[in-house]
Amino acid sequence: MPPTKPEDVGILDAIAFFVELAMVILLIFAGHGLASGWQGWALGAFLAFVAVGIWAQWMAPTSDKRLENPTRFVVQAMMFATAGLYAAAAGLTWWGIAFAVIAIAVFGALARTDH
Repeated sequence: MPPTKPEDVGILDAIAFFVELAMVILLIFAGHGLASGWQGWALGAFLAFVAVGIWAQWMAPTSDKRLENPTRFVVQAMMFATAGLYAAAAGLTWWGIAFAVIAIAVFGALARTDH
């Protein structure tokens, strides 16, 4: 297959990518906060793995099964809120709240520009 022309990536797209990475990291630390020792790290890895799987299946730009907006944005917002709730339950309340608010705002702005 010949190489495809790269898409224009704006600052909002870059921030969105870092938000996705932050979600994975936050879920790993949330799992560690919910259980002690290796079980916490395993729980965090499991939570992050599930989030990555859902994202790859229905949100990733290259997915064949990518949801259309506004459904995709609703699912993204639910994922971000859930990650924030896991963080809050693990004692990372302000990190969870800040993450959810920023993530939903960034992806809300992206959904408005999606054609």
